[in-house]
Amino acid sequence: MKKKTLIPVFPGTNCEKESLLWISNNLETEAEFLDLEKHGSLTASEIDAIFVPGGFSFGDYLRAGAIASRTKEMAFVKEKSKENIPILGICNGFQILCESGLLPGALVKNITRQHHHFPVSIRIDSKFMDECNPNHNCVWIPKFKGNTLKNIEKIYANETLIPMSCGMGNWLPPLDENEKEIAENNAVVYYNRNENGSYKSIAGVTNKSGLIFGMMPHPERASDIYLGSDEGLFFLLGISQSRNIKIKNGSSLEQFTKKLIRE
Repeated sequence: MKKKTLIPVFPGTNCEKESLLWISNNLETEAEFLDLEKHGSLTASEIDAIFVPGGFSFGDYLRAGAIASRTKEMAFVKEKSKENIPILGICNGFQILCESGLLPGALVKNITRQHHHFPVSIRIDSKFMDECNPNHNCVWIPKFKGNTLKNIEKIYANETLIPMSCGMGNWLPPLDENEKEIAENNAVVYYNRNENGSYKSIAGVTNKSGLIFGMMPHPERASDIYLGSDEGLFFLLGISQSRNIKIKNGSSLEQFTKKLIRE
């Protein structure tokens, strides 16, 4: 029996269907929208991961993600985080994870005070991709070594275009200097042009364990060459590799993986 990947949905969430398809079309896991009555009793051994999708939960009232972070659904997610369940939050999901205290820092209005809806150029810190670097880990980033790592670095350590859509994507670190240093050390994804004005151009961070990861750009919208890019599949390859979730035969992720290794 397949394990489940759970997707919490809130009033105002608008990326839940594409997020579910991103996962279910590519990985051998049962992707389902979180239903506390149905899923509330699931144990850690029955869950592959949790994905908190993008949108405008509760209309971004007060602060983006503030109300969603205080719901029963997120109380469930926080409990599962204690059981070492991998968690990914994208855009509003990233905001919710920060508001929940599962990730460091906060997200405020873009420096332009405008909503940004366009592809952005990002790079992934290569130390998280290095199999020989155990000090920097994120389960959503695949590991490589040798010549393969060098080839991957050329692609993802320089410039990768991923769609973005947010009004509050300006990440600020914690005020505490020690926490701030830890957060900086756990920055995984960076903007090359820093359109949102984020601290040190940080676009995504992981927690200390590497199990919880959030970023503003939408990899699920860069999941097929017919959408203009398939480079967002990189993050699914990471969770597949780290948690031994099989890649579906004939999927975009299977083709992407072959292409990536070949390159």
